[in-house]
Order: sequence, then C-alpha cells, then structure tokens
Amino acid sequence: MNKNIYLLFGEESYLINREINSIISSFLGEDIENKVVKYDMLEENIYSALEDLNTMSLFSEKKVVVCKNCKFLTGSRESDINHDIEKLIAIINSQIDNILILTTISDKLDERKRIVKELKKKVNVKQFNKLKYNELVLFVEKELKNSNYKISKNSIKLFLDIVGTNLGVVVNEIDKLKLYKLDSKEINDSDIKNISSKVINDNIFDLVDAVVKRDVEKALEIYDDLLILNEEPIKLIVVIANQFRLIYQTKVMFKLGYSEIDISKHLGVHPYRIKLANNIIISEKNLLKYLEKLADLDIKIKTGYINKDLAFEMFLLEI
Repeated sequence: MNKNIYLLFGEESYLINREINSIISSFLGEDIENKVVKYDMLEENIYSALEDLNTMSLFSEKKVVVCKNCKFLTGSRESDINHDIEKLIAIINSQIDNILILTTISDKLDERKRIVKELKKKVNVKQFNKLKYNELVLFVEKELKNSNYKISKNSIKLFLDIVGTNLGVVVNEIDKLKLYKLDSKEINDSDIKNISSKVINDNIFDLVDAVVKRDVEKALEIYDDLLILNEEPIKLIVVIANQFRLIYQTKVMFKLGYSEIDISKHLGVHPYRIKLANNIIISEKNLLKYLEKLADLDIKIKTGYINKDLAFEMFLLEI
C-alpha cells in the first residue's frame, strides 16, 4: 500500500474537496503556502504533475500535488490527452516522500482499466457519493451538534426543505445559522425561516406555480436561476415531477379528510411543504397530465431522443 497516494472519486464534490483539505492539513499543517500544486487533467498530461511530484521545491521539502478531473480513470472521453499511464503505475509502485491526490467527479471508475486495478489495490481509495435524504439529515445534525448547537429532527427537515440538498449550499446555510444563534445555540423553525435562503424547493414550487398558470416567461426565468446554481437539467425535471406528485397526493388526502399534520406524517415531509403544495390551484386531472408528460420527457432524454438542455423548453411548449 502506497500511503502517500490518494484516489478520491464520487458525485459529491463538496466532500471530495473537504477530504483534499484534510489530507493537505494533516501532511503540511497550517503552513501550506507554495506547497500545494494543482493540475487539471483535462488540460495537462499527468506526466507534468508526476515530474513536479518528484521535484524539490524551493520553498519546502514537503509538497502536495493534486490532479483534478482524472477522467482517464472513468469511461468518459472528455479529453483527447494521452496520459502517461506507465509513469503513473511506476509512481504507484515506488516510495515517494510527497503526497499525490487524484480526483474525479464520477459515480464509478472503469474497472476494466489496468491503472484503475493498480490504484484500487495499492493506494488509498475513497468514494464520496451524494448523500441520501436521511444521511443529509444526520449530516446537518452532526455538523451542528459538534459545535454544541441544539436542533430537532423536524427543524432539520424544514431547513433542508428551504435550502435544498446541494451539500455546498447546505454547509453555507449551516454557517449562517451558527452565526445567527451564536449566543443561545438553540435553533428552532422560526430561526430557520428568518435566516435560511430559499434556494431550491421554494423556487421549485414557484416554478410549478408558473407552469400551472402557463406563464412560460416566468417559468423559464426561474429554471435559468436554478441552472445557475449548478442544478442538472435532468435532476430538475425529476424534482419538478416529484413536486407535482406531492401536490396530487396532498389534494387527494385533503379531500379524504386528512389534516395537514396527518398528511405530513403519512408522506414523511414537513408541514411547510404540505401547505405550499395545497396552495397550488390545479385540478387532479391536470396534475396527472403533467406527470405523464414529465415521465415521457425523462424517457426521451435517457434514450437520446431529445437534448437534456432543451427538454424543459419542449415541455413548456406542450402545456
């Protein structure tokens, strides 16, 4: 095992970056100036990074070399660079004094490749996938409790309903809450509503409302805002479909005599979202029509029938 080489991969870029910082800190301490060198493997051959790894620094005996976007370890063909794999294998099988970190944002590696097999056998390999909702709840709880803050599970769910599930956004919003409640260190629903940015879910409900009202211009404006937040078009279409499904379930259950709290418990979502869902004025017939159109759109994207970036515009043209 080559303890000085790390391979970090997965879909959660925030956790990968946090792990990079942790490795750097444990190896270099606080004094990292001029001791960390970063390379983008979509732009440079790994040969340059490996040469740098073995070159003495003018500023320190220690060095960390970070190679980002190592797509050559996956099935992706995003780059035409013919990386010097043999040199990398030689480094893996030698003793090095510095740290080499290889990273790629991908849910899986190409297990057929010799280099991937070598890395998995001989270096530190860590995978960081997107957190599931329950994992995200535990993440928020841990982040706050580690700083001695008190918060209920229901308040955490409200928090996530408001700020969304993008981990980078979640962490920023946690930091804002910590500053806001620095004195008492007790966080409740009111605090969350007062300080947390309504990033994803509220915008999704606004988007759904615009679709229901057939306000194409407004819908496209909100959709563009969500794309700016680096939300994937396919993911947004799924999220929109989920919101229509929640609205449908809510309206059916209200008709059956369920209360807001009963629906919240039955569907496992915060009452705040049930209230938003019930405020959308639309018939059950139209809800089912939109769900059918979105399901059809999802199939067309996955089968390559339609470009994912044009998909939502096509959906709007059919409402």
